[in-house]
Amino acid sequence: MFIGREKELQMLSRFYASSKNEMIILYGREGIGKTSLVKRFMENKTTVYYQARELSEEEQNRYFSEKKEELQKKAEEEKVCFVLDEFDLMQKGYKSFFADFSDFIQTLPEGRVLTLLLSSSVQWVENSMVSDMGALAARITSFIKLKEFTFLEMVERFPDSTTKECVVIYGILGGIPAYLNLWNPKETVRKNILRIILDDKGPLHREAQRFLKTALRELPYYSTILSVLAEDEPKLNYLYNRTHFSRAKISVYIKNLIQLDVAAKIFSYEPEKKANVQKGLYRITDAFLQFWYKLVYPNLSDLSLMEPEDFYDAYIRNRLDEVVKRAYIKVCREFMELMNRYDRLPVKFDNFGSLYGKKGFIPLVGESGQGGLLVGECKWSNKPMGMPDFEELLQNIEQIGKEADYYYLFSREGFTTDFAAMANNMDNIQCIDLEQM
Repeated sequence: MFIGREKELQMLSRFYASSKNEMIILYGREGIGKTSLVKRFMENKTTVYYQARELSEEEQNRYFSEKKEELQKKAEEEKVCFVLDEFDLMQKGYKSFFADFSDFIQTLPEGRVLTLLLSSSVQWVENSMVSDMGALAARITSFIKLKEFTFLEMVERFPDSTTKECVVIYGILGGIPAYLNLWNPKETVRKNILRIILDDKGPLHREAQRFLKTALRELPYYSTILSVLAEDEPKLNYLYNRTHFSRAKISVYIKNLIQLDVAAKIFSYEPEKKANVQKGLYRITDAFLQFWYKLVYPNLSDLSLMEPEDFYDAYIRNRLDEVVKRAYIKVCREFMELMNRYDRLPVKFDNFGSLYGKKGFIPLVGESGQGGLLVGECKWSNKPMGMPDFEELLQNIEQIGKEADYYYLFSREGFTTDFAAMANNMDNIQCIDLEQM
């Protein structure tokens, strides 16, 4: 099932309609859907496609020459979309490939060819590609980086699932299309986790290590960093004390994880009382890696000895909400951003963030240039939100240094009767359950 990517398809269509020969770099991590996007775009278009592989120069030329001849012939008569998939592999055994390819494309008739160069090597594209390509880099028209699906896009993949079920899936697998394709919505969460993750023949059983190995060296060190990041949202000093790596090494490892789009440095909303904010925090942003390193990786020895079903009951069943609640905050924030974009909020807000305070956490904070502070709570629990939850939020707001003008409260299990009655009489409090999202 192909979903989303409307913006990217529109961009590709504009380049295809150009009167010039355009060259686009389309990149993103493995499994993000680059080839699926290109296949959809290529529908009803004349296309020449080549899947790059690691070969000697002679052998690469033997395969590639056929495609070049095909492209030249077709471009003489009509518009052609030329796709070179995983093009970074071409240079592995063919050092002069980029120079030779640059000479080749200059022989093609103007306005007849849209070249799409695909790569899963994010770090290479963003760090080394331009220098490695030499003169060919001057012909690049644009870069398109594919990122994981938003929650709104992801739910299209599961039209018969409830919002709650979709949030759980999102909390375990994130918005990576290749992972989502493995999930069977007709099975329970437990059965899906057993089948695709915990079973030693499951497609994601060794995925964390396999994926990291494709982009990073020194896997033992990165696994150590990720296992500590999965514990909480630690500061650099905590990572140093836990791992005993040098601070310089930790900074390099985290920088590489951030560039791979699986980790991030946290930037808290900064109130007037800036001293109340925690700084220098880091977190895992990839949902599956967070799930793996928080719930599975620390207990791998037991997983090797136990039946998957017993392991699930011992280590995952009662802790799954710890992972999913982070995804729920992300979903609530996306909801608020959409409401803001379509002018469904009292005023226009500049952006939304979270407050990582020294005395408490606020999931949603928005400030408007027109005046007005919005705060939000996101409760992923089997209990409805009530007055004690709201009072705790009010205490956390004290760290900001001023009162909130608007309250947006999200709760998986709804709201207690007395709190809902109170909120219903307040113009500035909005209570939102899963059915309203």
